[in-house]
Amino acid sequence: MNKPFLPVICLAIFFGLLVQPVFCAEKSSRYVTLRYSDRMLLNEFNDQLVLGRRLAYSLGRKNPVTVHDEVLAKVDLIIEKAEVVLDMFPNNLHITLILLPSSDEVSRVYRKKYGKEVDHIAYYSLSEDTIYISVRDTRLRVLAHEIGHAIVDHYFKVRPPYNIHELMAQFTEKHITD
Repeated sequence: MNKPFLPVICLAIFFGLLVQPVFCAEKSSRYVTLRYSDRMLLNEFNDQLVLGRRLAYSLGRKNPVTVHDEVLAKVDLIIEKAEVVLDMFPNNLHITLILLPSSDEVSRVYRKKYGKEVDHIAYYSLSEDTIYISVRDTRLRVLAHEIGHAIVDHYFKVRPPYNIHELMAQFTEKHITD
């Protein structure tokens, strides 16, 4: 190998690693596989994801032991509530939830995948069955909205038009705390 090319290749590999999110942990539950880069991010997500009174009561009955357990239980509860809100219960619902530190990271991932500039705090990738969410901007309604997209995506054999998809996700977001 030519010596001048070796530093260039090393730099390319180094910057390639910087661009890719690195996940240190992956945990799964009935409905979701959760991926995140560090424990502090998981703790912050858990703190930001405040459940309504009824959902919090249901969570307490599950007796989660660790932060992982609590986060997975919260997300599973939100998914179950969203299914009730939409009256849609897809058999094959299992999605990936990727925690990113900020909306800038969410936008960067979106730009890399789709080549478009956006200012999203979260989005659901239909092709990947994956929700990308900014931990800093996490709210129950934000996550419920994206879960609404996932449920609609899994429920119909033929995807509804985007406007209908969006209306159902907004309906989920609005009624998740009722």
